[in-house]
Amino acid sequence: MVKISSIFVLGILVVLMPFSGFPFEWKNATYIICGLAIIVLSLLIRKELHEVLRALHNNDVIKADTFTESIPQEKSADEK
Repeated sequence: MVKISSIFVLGILVVLMPFSGFPFEWKNATYIICGLAIIVLSLLIRKELHEVLRALHNNDVIKADTFTESIPQEKSADEK
């Protein structure tokens, strides 16, 4: 969730940058840094998504409900 929020904040920064009054060189540097950060974050999100989908569609795992009832052991005649 942090990655998605970071992409959102970077997008807002890119939208507001033309109105900031910074010099042209600073704006270009900010655009490049924000663009690279968005690329890296989106690749990380995509990797996590593929891992989740792979885990959901993995048919090798046998899912079974197991239940073990605990029954007190009866003592045999020899143990009494």
